[in-house]
Order: sequence, then structure tokens, then C-alpha cells
Amino acid sequence: MLFIHIKWYNKVIIILWEGQTVKINPMIIEGNWKEGYTLDYFMTESNYKGEDIFGYPIFDVKYSEIGKAMNELKYHKEYDKAAEIAKVVAKFIREEWKIEDKIDGIIATPPTYQREIQPLFQIVKHVGETLKKPISLDFFRKLNSEELKRLPQEKKIELFKNSIIKERKLTKRGSVLVIDDIFSTGATLRNLCELLKDDIYVDDIYVLTICKNIKSK
Repeated sequence: MLFIHIKWYNKVIIILWEGQTVKINPMIIEGNWKEGYTLDYFMTESNYKGEDIFGYPIFDVKYSEIGKAMNELKYHKEYDKAAEIAKVVAKFIREEWKIEDKIDGIIATPPTYQREIQPLFQIVKHVGETLKKPISLDFFRKLNSEELKRLPQEKKIELFKNSIIKERKLTKRGSVLVIDDIFSTGATLRNLCELLKDDIYVDDIYVLTICKNIKSK
């Protein structure tokens, strides 16, 4: 039996389930969307320690709790972490943000690199199942270098920044939640939202990222 309890301490939220605890620190992210949140920083510290024998830099890195789970999922192929992260995401949406009834579907941002298993897609699948919302993993797509070469010059300039195109559209009116893994400058999300706003059936756009780039000192 799944037991979930949420505690708030100032801005820090502690989510517990089946004996496990995940602490998050939700932060508002602003942009050309209605509302947006990131759950915590990806890394809390990254200190340069020197170089290895090949001249590669060595860093002493400390992760937030959800950042550590994201790192293990994305870079170490620990795919069971997707379900754990999705539980945190779904509970935040439902219990803290309280937008479950405001969204009609969930869209995953397109991956930068091709992988046999896309980490973000696994998270979005679990979130969709938990919230009982339809999801789209192919709403957007990043163009590859060969596709960019074949584009007319004016299109190359238009798509140069993120090289992203919209592959699908809504078939009925509704509001959507866009989920991304790591928030850096927000440029990709802003461009995706601009593309979404061209869709006459899109009402409100909400944005959630699992983590935000390293905390500034």
C-alpha cells in the first residue's frame, strides 16, 4: 500500500512515501507561460579540485536530493529513478501547486540527444498515469544537422536557436503542462511556448522543470 505524506517547512517541502523521503525546494520560474515552477537546484555546489592525469577538470559536486535522483537517471541509466521522481512531481502538482484540474494534457520537451530510453519521457509517462492525463512525447522535435542543411536560409535563421519544430497540434481546446528536466536559461521553453501559442486550441500553458541549474553563490 502506498503511503504519501507531505510536510512544509518554510519553502522546503518534504515528501515521504514507503519509508523514503525526498526534500525539494520549489522555485517560481517566469517566462511567456501562465505559471512555472522548478522543484529544486540540480547541484547545490560544484567546486573545482584540479585536473586528472589526462588534463580533464575534476569537480567536487553536491546535488540536491531530487538533483541526485535526476543525475542517476539521466547520466547513469538508473531507470527506476524515473518512477521515484514522477511521484514527487505528481504530488507537487496535485497538493502544492494545485493545477491538476487546470491542465488537460502534458507535453514533454524534445530530447537534445538520441537515447534508446529517454529519461524525461519515462518521468512524463509516470506523471501522466498518476494524474490520469493524456501525454505527448512527440509534440515537438529537434531537427538534425542534415535537416537543417536542407532548409531555406530564412528558415535556418528562424529555427537556428533551438532547431525545434512542432510536430502535432491540439484537436480540441485545452490547457497544457510542459515538463522539462533541467532549466538553464529558459530559452528552449520560451521558444516552445511561442510555438504553442500559434495553436488556436491552446488556452493556458504551465511549465514545470525537475531541476534548475547550479545554485549561484
